[in-house]
Amino acid sequence: MPLFETRANARGRIRVFARAQLPFLLAVLFVVGVVGLAEPSTLSFGIVTAGLLLTVIATLAALLVPWERLPLPWTMSVAILDLLAVALLRAALLPFVPAVAILAIFPVLWLSYRFRWYGMVVAVFGAVFITSFRFAYAGAWPATALEWANVFVLPTVIVGVAVVVFLAASNLRLKSLHLSQANRAQADALAEARDAESLALGIVNTVSAGVAFYDAAGRLRIANSRAHRFAELGGFRLDAQPYAGEEVLRTDRTSTVPHDDQVIPRALAGETVSDQFQWWGPAESQVAVLASSSRVRRSEGDILGTVIVIHDVTELAEAIEVREQFLRTVSHELRTPLTSVTGFLELIEDAIAPGDDKLRQYIDIATRRADDLARRFRDLFAAGESEKTVQRDAVDLDDLVRTAVDAVASLAATHGHTIETVSAPSPPAFVDRSQLLVAVTELLTNAVKFGIPCAPITLVSGVHDGRAQISVTDGGPGLDKAEQRRAFDRFYRGPSARSRQIQGFGLGLTTVRAIAVAHGGTVRIDSVPGARTTVALDLPAHLPEAADHTLGT
Repeated sequence: MPLFETRANARGRIRVFARAQLPFLLAVLFVVGVVGLAEPSTLSFGIVTAGLLLTVIATLAALLVPWERLPLPWTMSVAILDLLAVALLRAALLPFVPAVAILAIFPVLWLSYRFRWYGMVVAVFGAVFITSFRFAYAGAWPATALEWANVFVLPTVIVGVAVVVFLAASNLRLKSLHLSQANRAQADALAEARDAESLALGIVNTVSAGVAFYDAAGRLRIANSRAHRFAELGGFRLDAQPYAGEEVLRTDRTSTVPHDDQVIPRALAGETVSDQFQWWGPAESQVAVLASSSRVRRSEGDILGTVIVIHDVTELAEAIEVREQFLRTVSHELRTPLTSVTGFLELIEDAIAPGDDKLRQYIDIATRRADDLARRFRDLFAAGESEKTVQRDAVDLDDLVRTAVDAVASLAATHGHTIETVSAPSPPAFVDRSQLLVAVTELLTNAVKFGIPCAPITLVSGVHDGRAQISVTDGGPGLDKAEQRRAFDRFYRGPSARSRQIQGFGLGLTTVRAIAVAHGGTVRIDSVPGARTTVALDLPAHLPEAADHTLGT
């Protein structure tokens, strides 16, 4: 539809009529009315009547004809009728109202604005017709230069107006096109963003974990129902500070974690939280959670926000707790009668008559087996300890290594192993001697039990750059990557141990790792299947600045 209206419907047609044709009709009626009042005789001119009739016809056509159903150029017929009406009125009223031709501005604007270049051409020819028709009607052509100038002034002005309007309309159309494209792109982007948001919400509501996302300003943007449930158990809201509650407890299930140390405040402060274990909720409905967080960044590095993931590990935590309790109970209940057995074996040994070597041999075998059982129970009890208590002292690593080697010498000789020790003069290391001795003895025992018989075993020790380092290497069958990942798990026994029927609970490396962690150190495995295995301890050799443990004397 023409002139400021693009909707092709009846309402759009009415708007075009009100904005384009109706003003022209009112202007014509005003001019004819004024002239009629001043010169009533003009109303009897047939050409005036014809002009008014054409104006009425054009007006009714603009209002009633369903132009929205017809090709656009057909709409020009209304403007052409208007130009014809102006030509007739000018021919009759020019002597009375010289400016009557200004009525042509309405159809000219209409044509130039809506109908592109061909509308401007029609407007120019219409202006020429309006000025020329007067001379044809009067039967006299211009005789002077001024009369000829009057012929061209109106067309020239109309051409100027038409060009300006045409250029303005073209520029407006171009901007409208760009704006439409931008709006369409924005709408597409908005739809895509909404789809992405729906997808994200669908994902976070599907995963079996609580997920919350905070923007760079710390405002909650996305959170699934699980996350809100976890927050409710913890006694706080995800969308209200301080994002921490009184029901967030430490591993002992009774001590409240300070607000600043809770997961969400730490994450929003910029800290990366990794697998933080806590208990959330009152005693009657506590759940064990494992929480992690990380920053989300744009491709250029700007911080987009922080995502927090909370897993419910209650079943696993309670299963572990039951297992720990079972280990403690079993080791205690079995160690008590074994102590009695060992005591009675000592009494029997004291009561054996001199010379009864056969009975003494039997008693020795029973005692060794009882000692072996006692050692197994100690391993089980140690496996039930969640944390090791460390008492640091200045320890000579060479002396500790010699003690550990002596402890496994008999077992090593049975398997045909030789143990080579390599060390350099080093200062004392501040470690827990008894605990580290257990760890080194376990490493040597594993090397003897799992190594290839008669293959040499090498133990390297020393203090370097403030670190106590001890490694044990054997020429055993080695461990593949999958076995290395599980080597420190409690009760894990690899295929080689099972196939060779090597005795043990699979607790040795678990104990070694617990001792290393208690010292603030690490233990690692470097193994080449079919060639060798090296297990290395790396512990701080100095006293910690803020000691959490008691220094032994």
